[in-house]
Amino acid sequence: MSPHPAAVTYDAETTAAPSRTAELLASTAHDLVAAGATPQSFLLPGSAATVPDELREALGGVLTPLDRTSGWRRVRGLFAAFPEPGPTPAHWSAATGDRQRPWDLGVTLVSSVLGRLFGWTGQQDGRLVHNIVPSRGCETVQVGASSTTPLTWHNEDAFHPRRAELLMLACVRNPDGVGTRAAGVRRAAVSEYHREQLRRPVVSILPDASYPADAQDSTSRPRMSTMWPDSDGWCLRYDPAYSRLPEADPAFHDAYGALGEALEASAAEIGMEAGDVVLIDNDVAVHGRAPFRAPYDGSDRWLKRSLIRLPRRRPDRERGEDGFGQALVGPAGDRW
Repeated sequence: MSPHPAAVTYDAETTAAPSRTAELLASTAHDLVAAGATPQSFLLPGSAATVPDELREALGGVLTPLDRTSGWRRVRGLFAAFPEPGPTPAHWSAATGDRQRPWDLGVTLVSSVLGRLFGWTGQQDGRLVHNIVPSRGCETVQVGASSTTPLTWHNEDAFHPRRAELLMLACVRNPDGVGTRAAGVRRAAVSEYHREQLRRPVVSILPDASYPADAQDSTSRPRMSTMWPDSDGWCLRYDPAYSRLPEADPAFHDAYGALGEALEASAAEIGMEAGDVVLIDNDVAVHGRAPFRAPYDGSDRWLKRSLIRLPRRRPDRERGEDGFGQALVGPAGDRW
């Protein structure tokens, strides 16, 4: 069903978690569940729950900083020791119950080693660990709950100036081997002329359809740069499905189209099996997914997603954006 050309596979971006690390992660998550912890309570300032030193050291061996040339890494088997969480829910809101609490605490532990876990007030009820499952009625919508349409290239929450610097996807179930696609801007063949065009603040990016409908009603639609230079290379902010270019001239349109073609030409197909994790640098790489058909019988593809802040500086002009009113949710529902 995929309309895309064959993607390149980069073996160098794949590591395997030692079985001891996977078992230690699972046992620590189970201990937290037994103590009554949740992702929100675990992150609450003053909470007695912390990432044990032994686990932090073990995770540090497989969660080394990403190579920003590619912008992504797959870690095989990091969640391989976690138990079966039950049938895939029909909708993210139905992802509840004791059987998946260890998974949510496991994602929280890993995210806390990598950076600062957060959520959004307007997305998945402010949860800190999101569930990405195909849902009826969303088959052709450009959101993670889609299935029969390709999920096109995008940076996660590109509309917001405080979007995650790092995205984590943990695979709970994937019986048909539906991969995640990724493309790093630093591997994309974008000419210097086109990069300079894309530095111009021309594009307005709106919140996607996973947010409330009124999230797009803001009278402030800031013009954003699509690419910008960081100290170690080029970065991008890109989500064509939710972008508006009301003032773009032919030169910008040409550069914008060339960027899309270059990303497609350098794409990687990242296979995901139950227990695998994919980490994506949200300033360097875009991601997407090929189409698939969901049977909606409890066996559907199921990912856990976390959004992670890192101490990183973005262009100063982003500071004046209001993020369409979407506030970050931190520990115990705090907004920050």
